Amino acid sequence: MSAQTLRPQHTNEELQDNEEDSTDVEASPSRPVKPTKSSQKDRYMVATVFIVFVIMRALDRVFLYRVTKVMQPYAATLMSLYWPPMVQFMCFLVCLGHVFIKRFIEGDKRYGLSWFSPCSPMASEQCPVPITWLAQFFFWDQLNAMISAPPSPFIPLVLQTPLNNTVVLWTAIIAYFYLKTRFQMVHYAGIILIILSCLTGVLVELQGPPDIVCAGLRTADSVLDAIPAGVAANLTNATKAQVAQASANCVRGLPPYKDSHGQVIYIAFGTLTVMYLLYVVAIIPTAFVNCYKQKKLKQVNLDIMWSFFWAGMWQVLWGLLMFPLTWVPWPEPGGHNTKSASTFRQDLADSWTCFLGSNPSPEVTTCSAEPAWAWFMMYLLFNVFFNLLYLWLIKRLSGTWASIGSILCGNLCGIFSQYRLFAGDSATALTLEQWEALAIASVAMWVYNIEEEVDVDGRTVYGDKKGGDHRYDEHGRMGLDPDSDASSGDEPDASSHTLM
Repeated sequence: MSAQTLRPQHTNEELQDNEEDSTDVEASPSRPVKPTKSSQKDRYMVATVFIVFVIMRALDRVFLYRVTKVMQPYAATLMSLYWPPMVQFMCFLVCLGHVFIKRFIEGDKRYGLSWFSPCSPMASEQCPVPITWLAQFFFWDQLNAMISAPPSPFIPLVLQTPLNNTVVLWTAIIAYFYLKTRFQMVHYAGIILIILSCLTGVLVELQGPPDIVCAGLRTADSVLDAIPAGVAANLTNATKAQVAQASANCVRGLPPYKDSHGQVIYIAFGTLTVMYLLYVVAIIPTAFVNCYKQKKLKQVNLDIMWSFFWAGMWQVLWGLLMFPLTWVPWPEPGGHNTKSASTFRQDLADSWTCFLGSNPSPEVTTCSAEPAWAWFMMYLLFNVFFNLLYLWLIKRLSGTWASIGSILCGNLCGIFSQYRLFAGDSATALTLEQWEALAIASVAMWVYNIEEEVDVDGRTVYGDKKGGDHRYDEHGRMGLDPDSDASSGDEPDASSHTLM
């Protein structure tokens, strides 16, 4: 059977859409399509946006890790009450600048304060969209932030990188069933390489040095500590400190926790295991929302800036509603989280004191390491642009591709985490095995991009259509009713679509 026979048959409307949108041009192995100037321009734009996105995301994660180290006792409060309104204020400034440029520089009189309305007709190419869509956008992001906040200070940044990379596996599974995306063998190979890089980075930490080495260092440390001052004149305090540090760092299993001062604090293996499990579970909501954003952004050609603004407004509300999760008795060094509704006012005051750079009580020693508020402002600057570019990549390509692209962000983040300039006193040099894990993850992205993702009809999922992509409609070819017409003429505007 020839390649021409295998090509899917499309309706006249679909073919017309493909002619209007150069990003949807298909090519068969026997008849390759010559790239047009428009498609070449799109490639350059994707490459430029992606490079900026990688840098923004990497610095975003480094600075957030630095802040959570300082505010470790109040990390959940930080991500529920401080982060949403502060990042939304920056989002408002960015959107205000966008409206100003459109109205006064480009001369588009449709842009004004009415653009910010939840019922703005400019929300999409199919007019106003249900505001509940945007509620979904950041509900799952906020849930991820709340669940990952307690464990993140206890997991080294270089290990957070491979753990975060597992989002690709979850996103691909959800996209297969929810979006009907179909992957090629190179995609599966890329995902497997990502999982292998995760195992490479984690297993080296679980191995640790031989028991006899750690036992010898502990013995040497205890012997040196017992020698009275002046008995061994040639034994300097620096030597004792060096042996003590080597003994403290010589552990098998999960790496020890370093506070914001760089001091090693031992945590029970069971407690640390729970932290890692929480962090992994927190990744699943992110995987789902990547697919959800892909569907809604493409379905009605949703405006990225408008959706970014209103999704952020919802995130402020979600942060307030999810704040009681900070009262869950999470395991902590030496016990568990003791915050509750009865201690709310004091905890809020203490978190603000910590945010400004002072220890609120003698039991809390991390806050005075450095001013958290200064590094948090840096984090917000990169975070707002990272999220905006992330939406652009999801709409232009796909949720799974954006997850794959985040791998390079994690790699660059791991490299930044070695330097005190970015990570503070908790900076740690990468091991040879961790460098190898980053290299494998980078190769995985190269392998993944050999082929494009396609839908059930064999058409690329990359690109977007000016009038909206009807394949994602509830009654379209990829929807809940496969016998309905693919053009979805009974869903003429955004409000006719369901929440999911």
